[in-house]
Amino acid sequence: MAQAIDKIPTWLMITVYVLILTILGVFTDLFTFLVGTVIITLIFAGGYDRENLHGH
Repeated sequence: MAQAIDKIPTWLMITVYVLILTILGVFTDLFTFLVGTVIITLIFAGGYDRENLHGH
């Protein structure tokens, strides 16, 4: 399934990241928002690094 999508555009990754953070900020409490922000940031940073590894 991971091979079905060759490359996700950077603008789409940023949009989804901001959307998830907005949902966490609006619908959750502070602790869940902070923990969720750390987890989501690690997931998206890992995905970005894996996608752009050839440039390093």
